[in-house]
Formats: sequence, C-alpha cells, structure tokens
Amino acid sequence: MRKHHQVREGQIVRVIDGPLTGFRGEVKKVDEQTAKVAVQVFGRVTAMDLALGQIELVPENSN
Repeated sequence: MRKHHQVREGQIVRVIDGPLTGFRGEVKKVDEQTAKVAVQVFGRVTAMDLALGQIELVPENSN
C-alpha cells in the first residue's frame, strides 16, 4: 500500500516506478502531486521531480 500523503521533506524514499526504479534518495520538497528527490546517480547527486506514485517511504530502521 502506498501512502503518498505521508511523504515529508528530509525522508528517505525508494523509487518504485520508472527508469530509476530501486534507487533511494532524500525528499527535498513535496507538493500535492510530486516530490523533488535528491538521488545519487553515477556518483553525482541529482534532484529529480517524481510523481508521488513513483516513490515509497523507506522504513527508518532499513539500511
């Protein structure tokens, strides 16, 4: 179950849809439909605008 409304700035999320599936990143900004997520790709951190349906929260106790 995806709970988009719980995504907040500073949280770690996992990309679950699209070309970055499996990558993790930190939420930098959230609005009603999208989140700006800082994802490390090929050694560089890149801010990506992702639909809330493309991400899920990573549990705090997950490595």
